[in-house]
Amino acid sequence: MSQKEFQRVKVIENAVAGRLSVGEAARLLQLSERQVQRLKRRYRPDSVAWVYHGNRGRPMPWALPAALRRTILELARGKYLGFNDSHLCQKLHSEENLVVSRETVRRILIYRKIKNPFAVIFLPPGSQITQELRLS
Repeated sequence: MSQKEFQRVKVIENAVAGRLSVGEAARLLQLSERQVQRLKRRYRPDSVAWVYHGNRGRPMPWALPAALRRTILELARGKYLGFNDSHLCQKLHSEENLVVSRETVRRILIYRKIKNPFAVIFLPPGSQITQELRLS
């Protein structure tokens, strides 16, 4: 249980017991009085399950399946090694019939620490590396 959920339990318990008014509970939880009334109706003294959000533990509906992420990683490390994000995305669409956005491909590769081979590195003007590059 998070700190926010724990605070919500304590404040609603006090509101149900009559030690806090609905207005005071709303101010403490930074909610409207209407939301506090809803929480009071959901309150169950024998458990804290009423505090948790209904979507807790469910996967996001727009998340890519793990198998598809693995396929993209295998192709990026193998058949399409050295491709940048945009080119890889185009090849996945045209050759593999996988339709994913460039940003999704980029996020998957960054998470697995696969670098873009054409990424531009900006160096500060007076750095040691910049001077060495100028001399060579």
